[in-house]
Amino acid sequence: MQRLTLKRNGALLAMLAACAAVFLTALDQTVVVTALPQVITDLKISPTHLDRAAWIVSGYLLGYVIVMPLMGRVSDLYGRRRIFLLSLTIFALGSLFCGLAPWLGDLQDLAFLQNVGVDVSSPGLVWLVAARFIQAVGGGAVIPIAMAVAGDLYGYQKRALILGLIGMVTEAGGVLGPLYGTLIMQIWGWPAIFYLNLPIVALLAVLIIFFIPGSFSRTELRPRGAIDLWGALLFGASLLCMSLGLAQEAAQITPQSATATTQETAQNNPWLIAASVVLLLGFVLVEIWLTRRGRTPLIDLTLFKRPMFSAASLVSLLIGAALIIAMVDIPIFFITVLNRPLIESGVALLRLTAMIPVGAVLGGWLCARITCRWTAVLGLVPAIAGFYLMSLWPVDVGQVQITVSTLSGGLGLGLVIAPISTTAMNAAQPQQLGLASSLVTVLRMVGMILGLAALTSWGLGRFRNEAAAFHPSKGVTLGSQSYFTEYAHYLIGAAHDIYTAIFLAAGILCAIAVVPALFLQGSSKVDQPDKAQADSIASSEKAELA
Repeated sequence: MQRLTLKRNGALLAMLAACAAVFLTALDQTVVVTALPQVITDLKISPTHLDRAAWIVSGYLLGYVIVMPLMGRVSDLYGRRRIFLLSLTIFALGSLFCGLAPWLGDLQDLAFLQNVGVDVSSPGLVWLVAARFIQAVGGGAVIPIAMAVAGDLYGYQKRALILGLIGMVTEAGGVLGPLYGTLIMQIWGWPAIFYLNLPIVALLAVLIIFFIPGSFSRTELRPRGAIDLWGALLFGASLLCMSLGLAQEAAQITPQSATATTQETAQNNPWLIAASVVLLLGFVLVEIWLTRRGRTPLIDLTLFKRPMFSAASLVSLLIGAALIIAMVDIPIFFITVLNRPLIESGVALLRLTAMIPVGAVLGGWLCARITCRWTAVLGLVPAIAGFYLMSLWPVDVGQVQITVSTLSGGLGLGLVIAPISTTAMNAAQPQQLGLASSLVTVLRMVGMILGLAALTSWGLGRFRNEAAAFHPSKGVTLGSQSYFTEYAHYLIGAAHDIYTAIFLAAGILCAIAVVPALFLQGSSKVDQPDKAQADSIASSEKAELA
């Protein structure tokens, strides 16, 4: 009994250390949002190039997406603690370079990067975006490893609640990131946001060394073999080309943007999109070839043959697209259409994001009682309702309408987190926990990239078309004060129509997600390992206790 109690306490301490690391890396997803104006000033970014500062955020997101499948697989092969420490070290190095970005920009001449189409008018920005990407390589690996640690330490019945807690911690980090960044920036300046990560990572490393075991009782079930580096390179290159190709102006680091002289901007880059498709096809062929040769692929495509896992992946993809629409569109709607202060837009967004961690915990609790399937469906209903209510926002929307719609949408999106993760991991074999957890998270990030592309390519493209179609009233002279006043009102109306249409599109995405959600885990109990696996696990646990 005493040994069992010690084992339970050890599991709790291990999850505490893992969740603390997840919270830190999640903070850095949004920590720079409130600091961007000062960053733009310090790095001497031209007013005509302010859109390039968005890569400070999107670079972190891209790094998350690229690294998750690789590091989830590496943790399956080489152990959670070792890869956990490696990931935090990479995250700390990226944080250090983020803080040093202004100094490095003044120190190092980056003119040679112009040969590949990189705009170097602000060298500090180039360093900061690159450092943020390095940060994400470490930070993105932490989440699937933490989820895999939960799968190692807890059985099938408790796993849903633990995964819900990890989801809550992840979303809480994103919610509190802007507030944390504001407080630190006002006291010490924005570089201190990144410098403070260094002592925190050092403390977390000590906790991980002491509390997360170097190996688990299921070690002998894990596969052995080389890491699929070719697959990782093809997968990462495909995602990079896709994110650049779908971005507004075909991304600012493509050659065509360096030579653009007209105000007409491209909405995407078809060549990069085509390259992404070719690279993705090459990745799939490599994975199939490795599987048939009996080698270890980066992604075991046989996972997608399991209906529950495929359903969880599709729901994650759709929810990611809807989530980014809310995160980006709500602040822009407040600033452009409602012409309200930035702080008010942040408060409106906080109402949505604050409910996501609440929904994540509640969803984990409900999964064990009404199954993952019906928890997800239950969550999608208020999400659909929330986005539909947002699509009805008038130009003079009141606080009651804002509160009801954002709280409903945030709660609904949060409720879906635990059912997705739990179904995906329960559909996988014990040796695939890291891979399964990383894949569903990657697909949510891919959905966010696609959703963001829809905002820029479709939304801004339509806005330019409507702006060009403006015709003043009879008697209004071109260039007069009346002309500009009428034109401003027309643009506000056009922006309102576009943003509310995008909110409605997000609601439609959530409605589509109901279909795959019906194929999520439909029982409170899951299939247990076969007898051979059960005997192996039991003997290992006895040996560990001994």
